[in-house]
Amino acid sequence: MRPSIARPDPGRTGAAPPAAVEIPPPVRERRAQLTARWPSTVGGGVACSRLAGRSPCADRVARTHTGGFHDCSGSAARRTLSAVGRRRPGPGRRLRQEVHDGGRPAHRHGRHGRGVAQPDGRRLAVRIGLRVRVRRAVGLRLAQRLDRLEALAQRHPHPHREPPAVRGPAPVAKAGPVAPPPPAVPPHTPPLQSSCKPSYTGTNEPKSAVGDALTAAAAKSRTFTLSSPSGGRTTDTLPPLPAALVKAIAWQESGWQSAILACDGGIGTMQVMPGTVSTMNAKYSNTSDPHTLAGNVQLGTEYLDWLVAYYGDSCFGGDYDLSPDPVSGKTPLLDLVIAAYNAGAGNVHYNLTTDPATGAQIGESVIPNPSYVANVKALMNKAPWTNAS
Repeated sequence: MRPSIARPDPGRTGAAPPAAVEIPPPVRERRAQLTARWPSTVGGGVACSRLAGRSPCADRVARTHTGGFHDCSGSAARRTLSAVGRRRPGPGRRLRQEVHDGGRPAHRHGRHGRGVAQPDGRRLAVRIGLRVRVRRAVGLRLAQRLDRLEALAQRHPHPHREPPAVRGPAPVAKAGPVAPPPPAVPPHTPPLQSSCKPSYTGTNEPKSAVGDALTAAAAKSRTFTLSSPSGGRTTDTLPPLPAALVKAIAWQESGWQSAILACDGGIGTMQVMPGTVSTMNAKYSNTSDPHTLAGNVQLGTEYLDWLVAYYGDSCFGGDYDLSPDPVSGKTPLLDLVIAAYNAGAGNVHYNLTTDPATGAQIGESVIPNPSYVANVKALMNKAPWTNAS
């Protein structure tokens, strides 16, 4: 909206402007404070005095605030500006100003073609300055309102809005020897989730026998022999695996069927792949048979231990704790191990990233099979095998 000055009364062209309205001292002090704070937006006392009494918005401003246009916004500002002068002509209208000798005023051809007395150059500059201040003030008030809404949204989040994801701690390299990467195996599809019908190599063992074998294999504490950079060798002992983790993976993979054979090559209860069988037997100097219940469970838990050692050494500084992280509430190591058991360690990573807001380094998991991880963790809590016969 383009403001203009007051139109002189008929028959009084060139008369002196109306007298200024006296502003109380508290208002003057408040106006001085805001002028120091926003020198480019406050209209000033002279303009306020000329507009006071012309509209409700101008009266309110003159009485209670600063006397500028910055508190008159929207329809109130339009009423104020319309009350004190003619509106800005449209783009098809020409604004012609004629300055004559002898002190005769310039004229402006308005919307209806009637000549309206215009002020001299000084008053015209004041009018243009007021127009600029009005536009700046409206933008300032809008920005302040948006800031208040944003602060309110942060204090009172929307009940249906998901909170921002909290990522785990940053990867920490382990001092000393680190477990070598696990064998590269192709992603595996459990036979119960595959469109291909599985086959069987014999008779399935009872569920009770399978449960006992899984519990015994998880309780073993395994020791790894690692090569140090200086050429020596050191040992690293891992704590026993959680029995719920081993049982949940076995249930997700095969439903505790010991004789099942998947179309992609997964064998038995733990659905170990042929490449994993040869690597684990060489690593632990064993000759476990994956087609037997004891040998299959032994190979599966050895592979899980190897995954725990690899991610624990390379990403968490030798910490093999599979419980939830106290900072983020997540279980980054557990998620990595579960995901890598199904998709292969070459497809699961834990990368170091920098938070753009705080600049802190944090770790972010790259998991290609989040549904598989979620299913296994849900089985750990529900334990459906307790009611299986």
